[in-house]
Amino acid sequence: MQPTARLAAAGFILAGGFIHLELWVDGYRRIPGIGPLFLLNVVASALVALALVVGKARGQVLVVAAALTVSSAAALLISRTVGLLGFTEGWTPAAIQAMAAEAGAIVAIAAVVSAARARPAYVLVQPPSRRPQQSNQPD
Repeated sequence: MQPTARLAAAGFILAGGFIHLELWVDGYRRIPGIGPLFLLNVVASALVALALVVGKARGQVLVVAAALTVSSAAALLISRTVGLLGFTEGWTPAAIQAMAAEAGAIVAIAAVVSAARARPAYVLVQPPSRRPQQSNQPD
């Protein structure tokens, strides 16, 4: 489950980054304050997705992935309600797709963490052998 969930998390994070890239190219780069943040999201999404795919999903990578995803979703919600850095916009198709990607990433990251916690990290006691033991005493 964990490798599949890691790949899913990476895919959702890449999807969110790709949506940010499309919007940045389509004109968001000209919005003061917002444009650089969109480009930062693109770069961070690519790096985090790469770390999830190439490396093991260690705690630090999962924390960064969760922080990126939650902060992106929060910024999206804020920009749709009270505004972010003076920018407010409605729920466009791209915003809905981005929120779906962020939600998918959050679920996939939670699955990775859950699978990692369910697997024992080490064995304290060696389980007994199932083979019958032979006695050293003569019959």
